[in-house]
Amino acid sequence: MGKKEVIGECKLCLGFGELRDSHLVPAALYRLARARSRPKKPDPVLLTVAQRQQTSFQATQYLLCGRCETLFDQNGEDWVMKHCYRGRGRFRLRAILGASAPSAAEGDFKIYDASDNAAVRIDRLVYFCTSVFWRASVRTWYSSGQRYQGISLGNPYQEQIRRYLLGEESFPLNAVVTVILSKLEFPHLGFNFPDTVRVDSCYCHTLHIPGMTFQLSLGRRVSQDASYTCILRAPFHPIFVCEHGDAQAQRLALHLMGKSDTAWGNYPLVEGFESSGSEP
Repeated sequence: MGKKEVIGECKLCLGFGELRDSHLVPAALYRLARARSRPKKPDPVLLTVAQRQQTSFQATQYLLCGRCETLFDQNGEDWVMKHCYRGRGRFRLRAILGASAPSAAEGDFKIYDASDNAAVRIDRLVYFCTSVFWRASVRTWYSSGQRYQGISLGNPYQEQIRRYLLGEESFPLNAVVTVILSKLEFPHLGFNFPDTVRVDSCYCHTLHIPGMTFQLSLGRRVSQDASYTCILRAPFHPIFVCEHGDAQAQRLALHLMGKSDTAWGNYPLVEGFESSGSEP
């Protein structure tokens, strides 16, 4: 059977033509999450409020033209997938940062200046997470028959971000991207679809992939404190290495399993399972 041909409007460039079967999150994330030590049942576990199941289903739909798919690959996805945690202790971005002294450190909490190292592509990190947040906002998505409650960027930011992804505008002024790396020796080989919480007077959208947590805050009243965490605009372009992203991902997983936080507010952060291995 030949490949299905779908003609329609590309949601990014707004051109009319053949559309690709686009992923909400990169297909590479599904490959990372597969358990190679279980060849008969390697599929990742899908965790939702309604169910928990092993499945190979990937959230896709005909959304982008071939040119725009290539933009997403070349401007962010390829670099981030190579530098996120890959399993078996391989975490390229954290290794690059760890080769130099942090700008600030207290216990396991460290802050690195991304501008100090040309190997750290700030533009790729920002573009990647923004592209996923945008995809999550423009359509309704389904994962293994379950409807994903997408996020809302708001009409002004929706258009500004679309034009930023096309290279027609700079990154929105009232937007902050925070990048947090896991401090665990073996982070979990899991990921989540974008989630949203309201923080003070703005909305904070969160994406977790192996070893990395991205936060996108939007709003005219983004606090000055939040702007100092922005990898793009803060004077020292910070990347954080701490337990905050791991704890946040664990809190979401507990919620999906119907469990509440521990009474004392601490999270038993456990290392990921490495028996599954992953791609180099």
